[in-house]
Amino acid sequence: MDLTYDRARVAASYDGYGDKEWHRHEIRPFDRVSFHVHRHYLRTFVRDGDLVLETGAGGGRFTVELAQIGARIVTTDISPGQLELNARHVTEAGLEAHVEARELADILDLSRYPDRSFDVVVCYGGPLSYVMDRADDAVAELLRVTKPGGHVLLGVMSKHGSLHAFLDGAAAEIEEFGVDEMQAILETGDLPPNHSSMGMPIHLFSWTDLRDRLEGHPCDLVAASASASLSIGNDEVCERWLADPVMWERFLGWEVEVCAQPGAVDGGTHIIAVVRAH
Repeated sequence: MDLTYDRARVAASYDGYGDKEWHRHEIRPFDRVSFHVHRHYLRTFVRDGDLVLETGAGGGRFTVELAQIGARIVTTDISPGQLELNARHVTEAGLEAHVEARELADILDLSRYPDRSFDVVVCYGGPLSYVMDRADDAVAELLRVTKPGGHVLLGVMSKHGSLHAFLDGAAAEIEEFGVDEMQAILETGDLPPNHSSMGMPIHLFSWTDLRDRLEGHPCDLVAASASASLSIGNDEVCERWLADPVMWERFLGWEVEVCAQPGAVDGGTHIIAVVRAH
């Protein structure tokens, strides 16, 4: 089974995914929490006036957030369809003036951008998980275009956290494909196309895997977090608190704190890491 990165396949998949990429942040309570936790780190490390490279920008959820902070944004994705949606959503939000360029680009090849060009680089969502065994090459490119002292905000798909959130789906796949295939996924982190809703291979990271990779690059780890923790498996309580804005805001504060605890970083569907470039 082919587990290599195929740019054309990923681009075509996201072209077909369409506006689901925009709406996926609000499907379940823990999706809403995940969006908030990602946004928390944007608001912590991005400042008004920063020049930001956003890679894998998709339909523009985080582009809008960056623009609201006051960043100047170079927005990139490998999917032409997602870039079109990005332009539409950012324009509808009245924030297109913050986008300095919107370009097709692969995180494995950012050669159009000179070394040390950006104050901040954001790579949220799936890009590092889709490039499979070339994740180190991608991290090197992201750091190359970041100014010394600037921050790179990374998001990857979590192996253990995804199992935590979607255990019922894993049980169904064991019935279909057998427990040995699931065991291989857990041992390697490599999700074959027949197990992926996107129809392409994905590498699911453990925190140890991601941390060890980052330690091999010229950067310092600044922050690490799960994308959600308390909300996973607690839809009923979360839906009740969603109806109470004061309680929901308090709960989001709890989630940000809990997700950053060392024992919780593996527990969400995504892992967030922030590094400072040398």
